[in-house]
Order: sequence, then C-alpha cells, then structure tokens
Amino acid sequence: MGEMNVRVGCSGFAVERKRYQEALDLVELGDTRRVLPKPDKFSRMRMSAPPGFRFAMIAPEALSDPEQVDGLTGDLRGYGAMRPTPENVALLERTVAAARRLDAVVRLHTTPDLGAGPDAFERFRALLGSVDRAGLLFAWESRGVLNAREIIRWAEQLDLIPVVDPLQDDAPSGPVGYIRIHTLMTLTGDLHAEHLDKIVERAARYQEAFVVFDTPNAFRDAVALRRRLAQAPAAPDDDAGCDAADVAPSEP
Repeated sequence: MGEMNVRVGCSGFAVERKRYQEALDLVELGDTRRVLPKPDKFSRMRMSAPPGFRFAMIAPEALSDPEQVDGLTGDLRGYGAMRPTPENVALLERTVAAARRLDAVVRLHTTPDLGAGPDAFERFRALLGSVDRAGLLFAWESRGVLNAREIIRWAEQLDLIPVVDPLQDDAPSGPVGYIRIHTLMTLTGDLHAEHLDKIVERAARYQEAFVVFDTPNAFRDAVALRRRLAQAPAAPDDDAGCDAADVAPSEP
C-alpha cells in the first residue's frame, strides 16, 4: 500500500482554496459542465496551485445532452448524443485545449441521449477520434441505458476510464482508476470506517487512482481518507474509525 499513487479531492473547492490545497491534492471542477471559462483562467489556476496538485474537469454536458446548450454558439441542433457534428467536435476541441492548460483529467458525463448499440458506439468513437487526446486521461460516467459490463467494454475500446462508486460498484481493471463517491442513501450521509476501508481497498487495485468526494461533508470525508491512506502502510488492517475529532471540520 505504501506505493499507491492516490489523489484525493472533492467536487469543487469545498472550503477556502488555500486551506483546501494544503489538505488535498485534487479537485474536480464542475462549472465546466455548462460553459468553459476563458483559457487564461485555467493557466492562472494551474500556476497558483501548489506543486503536485492535480485538476479534473467535467466536459460540457452539451456533448451528450442536447438540452444543455445555453450560452453555446452555432447550430444548437448539432449538440448532444455524442455525435461527431461540427458543433460537438469544436466543443470537444475546446475541452481538450482547456485540459492541456490545466494538465487535467477530463470526465465525460453521458445521458440516455447517447443511446446504446453499434450506432451509438460508432458515434461516440467518431467524436473521440476527431480530437488529439494524446497525453490526456479521459474518464467516463454513464447515466444511460448501458449496463456495467457494456460500459467497461466500451471504455476499453475507447481508451476511457470508467467512473465508479466503490460503495455501489465493483472496480474495473486497468492501470488508472477514477473513483467518485456520491451522496450516500442514509439519513445522515456520513461515511464510516468500513466505507473508507472499502475505498482504500479499491484504490489499491490501481497504479494511479483519482478519488473525488461528492458527499454532504466532502472536505471532511476527503481529509479522513487522506489520513487513512497515510496510515495504511503501517497498519493496513487498522479498524479505527473516522471520528469527527480526527479530521478538519467542514465549512458551514
């Protein structure tokens, strides 16, 4: 476990940026799902980040969802369904350019508009093949009709990292993992020791893993996992919980 390369962060800066970047080494930017900021903003963000800090960014949802076109230009009918249209291609090219500025992992999010079957796969492959992704990591979260086995098969053929929630999904194989922890379906949404242990076990399967918390207490949960990972080499079977006193308090 001591050789695990695991980045831990939240969906967005959950607390003040300086405090966040002192405690964690990854953030997933969510505002990019609507409109991509100007390239200079990404350059400034990367330059101001501490050494070793990594970014992930959500690709614009208009690539998959034709309803998410506010603020976009061109023929609005050309967006959605991961089609290789001029509008989708141009939007994906801008996404790739932004990711290079940030050295960011790109998380694609697809809706049922993607569809299923050979035609949907070929559209998806043609769109991804229209841009130069060399040197970039692309993760993919499917919220459509594909089952887990189909998602893994498509991801392998399209050079994508399947996004998984280890508290709900099994971890697919591969050198890189993108683990996203969603809100738990409990009364409090709290993570406990057994949840953190499961996340650590899943992350340990990869040579490199990105873990993003999108939970009610995301910053607290992420700091708890970071500390548990630091303790793991000395006590891989440690069953100490993640009491509130052991982690930084979450922002109001």
